[in-house]
Amino acid sequence: MTTFSDSSEQVWDAAPLVPGHGVGTTLVLSEPLNAWGGLDPTTGLIVHHSHPQRGADVTGTVLVLEETRGSGTNAQVLAQTWAEGHGPVAVVLARADYVLCVGAVVSQELYGVTCPVVVLDAEHHGTLTDGLQVEVEASSGSATVTVLAGGRQPFSGR
Repeated sequence: MTTFSDSSEQVWDAAPLVPGHGVGTTLVLSEPLNAWGGLDPTTGLIVHHSHPQRGADVTGTVLVLEETRGSGTNAQVLAQTWAEGHGPVAVVLARADYVLCVGAVVSQELYGVTCPVVVLDAEHHGTLTDGLQVEVEASSGSATVTVLAGGRQPFSGR
């Protein structure tokens, strides 16, 4: 469902995977990310030599991607990234990625860092672009992704 408020915000229903709340600027990855060897947890930078967004910083972003690539070690790297203060404030997926969710839950349990993770339908997921101001709200039963009024903000660091 798409809802438009009086202030031109777009609100979309999403499927919650990990509860929480986050607001930030979108960073849209054009390919899945293998965090093990592809993400530096001490800086938040994508470092994989062939990733199209190599050099982009996930710190404080609403990270938009289809899913991660690789093994269960992604959970460890992502949890460490959140522990180091360089993780995204929210993650919007195109399909459920339970390894990424394990990293988010471990981060919350061990480090007290909460990052909502949601799945957005393909139609709306495909409309998200870099530099949008987005709010993600997820509980155990429902979730929304809101593109905030004014939408586009300057995005630095790339």
